[in-house]
Amino acid sequence: MIIPPHKTAVVTPASDTQRDQHIQEIASKGRIAWQLKTGYGVRNLVELAMLRYNRIFSNTMKAQSLTRQKPESMITVSALNRMTNLRMPVSV
Repeated sequence: MIIPPHKTAVVTPASDTQRDQHIQEIASKGRIAWQLKTGYGVRNLVELAMLRYNRIFSNTMKAQSLTRQKPESMITVSALNRMTNLRMPVSV
């Protein structure tokens, strides 16, 4: 899992962790280049999709058995995909 370091993060004296490597790369190439290299943008889009799913269709499934939960999730994901293809509304 990749978590972007805070913009004021500094490298540790040992400079041997993955976090330190991320900080150094962001400092040398920029945050956008780092996001493209690590795939963080894709992770962010997935988290946004899950947020939309939970807000629109609630956090819980209505069906109690797994055999009924599968079609329920397929229906709600299909509805979410249709809404996304129609463009998300602009909230004010």
